[in-house]
Amino acid sequence: MIAVLGDLLERLPRGGLAVDIATRVARRGAAVQAVGVLPVGADGDRRMIELSGAGVGHAAVLRSAATHLEPADLELALRYLPDLGALVLVGMPGLAATAAAGASFSAAPLVIVSDAASAAGTLPDDALVLGAPADDPDGAFAGLVAELAVRLDGGAAPAAAWADTLRALVIEGRRAR
Repeated sequence: MIAVLGDLLERLPRGGLAVDIATRVARRGAAVQAVGVLPVGADGDRRMIELSGAGVGHAAVLRSAATHLEPADLELALRYLPDLGALVLVGMPGLAATAAAGASFSAAPLVIVSDAASAAGTLPDDALVLGAPADDPDGAFAGLVAELAVRLDGGAAPAAAWADTLRALVIEGRRAR
């Protein structure tokens, strides 16, 4: 099972990068759980229904007036997900150390979509750190991260999953003469 941790209310064309990645993982047929905070009320209810309708679980979503998870919240959330096969942390560098500890406890690979400098010193050597593009209108980056997460969840080592994901997405070009 893949856990995607991020801002679940972020408003991008498809609801935000974390939601887009989780939805794309579900479309690939992999089990996925969203991890984050949603407000009590109509906005939170709508997003929970969207996640559920897309095949994304939400057992580790905190319903609260809080706007972000605290490290203790993330520790608790990851306890609800004992069969973790990969953890994707999207744009929450303050939780990198807690995510790394949770991934390590579960022996799950860790993918961080954030500024590498903001998570420096807290990551395992085999963590994959990706910088998101400023704009992803067609969801190509979200698709790349989802494909990578599915490969990791399938048991591929991080370096091999990265190489296989890139190979699968490359369009063979013609050599200029």
